[in-house]
Amino acid sequence: MTSKAAGREPDMKVREVAEFLNIDPETVRILARQGMFPNAYKTGTTKNHPVRIPWADVQAYRLKQPRVHG
Repeated sequence: MTSKAAGREPDMKVREVAEFLNIDPETVRILARQGMFPNAYKTGTTKNHPVRIPWADVQAYRLKQPRVHG
């Protein structure tokens, strides 16, 4: 079953989140460690396994950010 069939977006890579939010990938990693993406998880058990962040966490973070008027 694909994630579309399951009715949800796939979890995102740090690089994808950084591009979507227009911030540096290291900032995304820091935010994840600080708990700003509460459902972020490592794909394995070692230090070097990549982090995945659920789309819902990214959306929730984005909605909490102040709007820039300009």
